[in-house]
Amino acid sequence: MELYPGIKVLQTSKENIDTIYREGELSADFDLRYKFKENQNEYVVLNDKIFNEAGEELYGGSASVITRVQGDKLKKLALTKDVQVSGLRPRNKEQTMALDSLLDPTINVVTLTGSAGTGKTVITLAAALHLVDQGSYEKVILTRPMTQCGKQELGILPGEVEDKFGPYLKNYMCNFEHLLGKRLRSMDDLIDHYNMEFVPFQLIRGASWPNTIIIADEIQTLPVSDMLTLGTRVGDNSKLIILGDLNQRDERIAKEKTGLFIWVNSEIVRRDKVTASINLIKNERSYVSQLFSEVLGG
Repeated sequence: MELYPGIKVLQTSKENIDTIYREGELSADFDLRYKFKENQNEYVVLNDKIFNEAGEELYGGSASVITRVQGDKLKKLALTKDVQVSGLRPRNKEQTMALDSLLDPTINVVTLTGSAGTGKTVITLAAALHLVDQGSYEKVILTRPMTQCGKQELGILPGEVEDKFGPYLKNYMCNFEHLLGKRLRSMDDLIDHYNMEFVPFQLIRGASWPNTIIIADEIQTLPVSDMLTLGTRVGDNSKLIILGDLNQRDERIAKEKTGLFIWVNSEIVRRDKVTASINLIKNERSYVSQLFSEVLGG
């Protein structure tokens, strides 16, 4: 069983594409081969390419549009590739879709999957800063499991909780530095300004976070029980953003047994209007990063 990608590419007539550009939407029943209403907030890329029975492209097409299933409609994305969020501009259509979900206040749970370098974390952080600046949320919670890379563990780290958790925050710190550049005066200023809190995943049980953006990164190794703990921390007017790469999971847990895989593939989740899942596929970090992902990523 494959991971639900949250994205579909379909061929249609130029007339349908023109209708979306003119009216901003199209009935989701335009093609009865696909049950759009079953997958709310699914992203549908429409183009007018024509293929023969062998799957060979006969006509390259001249029109395309990115839409999202909302109710019984396909609605054109308001975002364009030229949009900037906290200084970040999406580099491909999947990143544009991700930002669309991240910035939509009606979507309470966004799940971004994809290999390393596809931009899951940096896009999420850019959206979080933007939403707090807008006043949509009051604080940001950043969490991730305290799991180490590889089979050789460092052992027990010295110090208090903050000292022990610090080394595991490198992914967040690097992305803030990349996102903000010279605008980042200090992490302390950033934390104070955005009411940001770093919480080890192992310590979230019992917490309740209303009016909060909750970002959970590197959760590909979590079993169902831990995903349940994470999801039940979400309070009123909060947004949960789940990030993970199933190709970098602990070998002791099968992909199909992870909470991430089960959550994304759940029919209940896919049909709910408050959830969205997008699988990012293009590595934007560097050519070397892309090469390693292609050769060793599985």
